[in-house]
Amino acid sequence: MFDIDKLKVLNELDREIAKYILTSLDKVAYMRVRELADATNVSPATVVRFTKKMGYSSFPEFRVTVKQELAKQKKILSNENQRQSLLNNTVFPDDFDDKVESLVEKIVAADLIHCIGIGVSGIMAEYAARQLTTLGYCSFASTSPYFPYLTSEQRVKGSNNSEVCLIFSVSGETIEMVQIARLLSDSKIYTTSVTNKGNNSLSALVDLSLTYDTSYDRVHLNVDLSSQLPVIFFIETVVKHLYTRSSYHELPQSINYSIGDT
Repeated sequence: MFDIDKLKVLNELDREIAKYILTSLDKVAYMRVRELADATNVSPATVVRFTKKMGYSSFPEFRVTVKQELAKQKKILSNENQRQSLLNNTVFPDDFDDKVESLVEKIVAADLIHCIGIGVSGIMAEYAARQLTTLGYCSFASTSPYFPYLTSEQRVKGSNNSEVCLIFSVSGETIEMVQIARLLSDSKIYTTSVTNKGNNSLSALVDLSLTYDTSYDRVHLNVDLSSQLPVIFFIETVVKHLYTRSSYHELPQSINYSIGDT
């Protein structure tokens, strides 16, 4: 709805207007210029200038966009039941939603998100990193167990930088992933595992263990037919939470930093 480059050059007054709009879409969609001005303690002229800075020719055009954004968010939420129906044979633990929300909090505050896995789980790691990057988060995927994951953590040791590492493994016993989790256990990097069932070595080593319970269909050492639908559901649930968390202060840290510097 707002162009990131335009947000970067806003003055303090305009940033307050943007913050209010992003946290109150359902109200702003039906406000007049004066009502939005009163809600943000500015003049109607300031509101009109703000909408023009954001690329809108008039306030009514801006309000149409707000309604479209609100409808888009409601559609995302309404798709939840449809996604759930695809997972009738999967059981998630009772605290699944709470754990997802905890992870979302960590991601919002993170400067860097690692997504790692090998084999099919590597594909899931790449998908997760791509989705997070689409939302503006600094994220990358690696399917190599030999990547120096501690390099960035060591370089910024003593700083307030925050990192999250998502480790994908169906069994939770993949030797390379377990070794990485063990390596990271003494670092400041917040680790989260995504595994089928929770009684495994990987889950015991990470800060947060996200699990699902579905059939484990490895028919051969190199042939694993286990469904990845629960993992996709997990990734898209996290992304949905991040997307609908539209508070201005909860935009990716890299964006907030850039705005604060102007």
